[in-house]
Amino acid sequence: MNGQQWTNAHECDAPDLEVISESALAMAQATIQKAMDRADISKAELARSMDRPRSFVTRMLSGSHNLTVKTMARALSACGYEIDFGLKPLVWTWPANETHIACNQVPSTAEGTLVPARELLAVGCPNA
Repeated sequence: MNGQQWTNAHECDAPDLEVISESALAMAQATIQKAMDRADISKAELARSMDRPRSFVTRMLSGSHNLTVKTMARALSACGYEIDFGLKPLVWTWPANETHIACNQVPSTAEGTLVPARELLAVGCPNA
């Protein structure tokens, strides 16, 4: 596959709502995990704080539980944090004209876009 196949020439007419919702769920789970890490709280401690079984926290963080805003708010508050919502325009394209990037960095033109994982690996990065 050459670099031209990942350019704006392949824009979608409509965004894939399933991809968007699954990405949002993954970001919510990562946010809870980050709050737990920063607060040095284990799954068992979070479960006790939320008055839930430990298995509930495991399911919540694994994606097998449909995380609600209320549950996320409870989990974050148990860690000493609150939700901070924001909006950004939905851009459903592949970034163009930026195929060579530094290791582990998303190009600035890729903010809010879907970037093929293999395009994020620069020469010299592991698994490049």
